[in-house]
Amino acid sequence: MPSRIWRCLEPDAAVWPQGWRDLGDPPARVFVTGQEQALRGKILAIVGTRGATPRGLAVARSLAGGLARRGWTIASGLALGIDAEAHTGALAVNGLTIAVMATGPERTYPSQHFSLRERIERTGCCVTESEPGGGAGGRWLFPRRNRLLAALARGVIVVEAPRRSGALLTAQLAVDLGRPVWAVPGPVDASASVGCHDLLRNGAALCTGCEDIDLQLPPPRQATELARPPLPQPGSAARWILDRIDLDGVALEELRARWPGTTAMWSEGMLALELAGLIRRLPGGRLAPRLWRA
Repeated sequence: MPSRIWRCLEPDAAVWPQGWRDLGDPPARVFVTGQEQALRGKILAIVGTRGATPRGLAVARSLAGGLARRGWTIASGLALGIDAEAHTGALAVNGLTIAVMATGPERTYPSQHFSLRERIERTGCCVTESEPGGGAGGRWLFPRRNRLLAALARGVIVVEAPRRSGALLTAQLAVDLGRPVWAVPGPVDASASVGCHDLLRNGAALCTGCEDIDLQLPPPRQATELARPPLPQPGSAARWILDRIDLDGVALEELRARWPGTTAMWSEGMLALELAGLIRRLPGGRLAPRLWRA
């Protein structure tokens, strides 16, 4: 496969999205392939499960195409399932789309999306916070990727998501940033739609088509918060970390220095907390628990 040329962007770049400046832990720099001007567009994120149903794939493609025709740039994560269909739907109508990746800029993950990535880069772009040569499938990188996706977009649409899904973390991160969240309903007995139904139950806006995406009247921020997920098991690394942080935040380096276990156990604990959406990163490298609806 041909080598890729990437560009490094820092916060003083003209195309740097304002949403990334709103983050408590903004990226110091990102790497971009394709047309970086796409980052200045009017951006919506469409996300969902990798294990999507045929119905979910069709809905994602149709929504992305319809919104792209209306001038929206569609952002997603280049993953299998809903993400790929969102990118494809925008491209099918000659619209712009952005892939926010977890891997380094020279690597395409999953590898079967190499051709899709090339199509995205002709008019849109791919962007990653991971350094060249890094991000070779580390699971902890995906929650970090999700925060960039949520902050980049003006709102997030969840098409299909089981209860334990990175798409729900992206939705909660969007809520934290004051972004509206929409959810597509599905069959009542479909496991792929349980997460969307939870979002709707807790106040996310209903999405049955492009006409429901109205950013003049965003849903109230507090209404789309999810109920807190179960706490980690006592004795686990995740529970050890969670029990030692407070709302004012604790320095991550200080907490890591106090950890009595192995580096692998620490990494697994942090990953579990980030996937569950139980922690948030504050400025200055501090860690705090996320506030959840009771």
